[in-house]
Amino acid sequence: MAGSSEQMAQSIRSIAQVAESTAAGTQEVAAAGQQQASSMQQVTESANDLSRMADQLQKHINRFKIS
Repeated sequence: MAGSSEQMAQSIRSIAQVAESTAAGTQEVAAAGQQQASSMQQVTESANDLSRMADQLQKHINRFKIS
């Protein structure tokens, strides 16, 4: 019976280690997701800036077009 209890305790420790490892992996994935979302926000802002600049450039070019 003592061997059975020790075996169960070892199994519980193994499960706890797997759970901790899984939790750490999940945190890493969550952090990477947040970083990716931040990067996508920056890309969106840059694209919007470029679009505004293109509109302004088009307006300036239109001034010099020969009709």
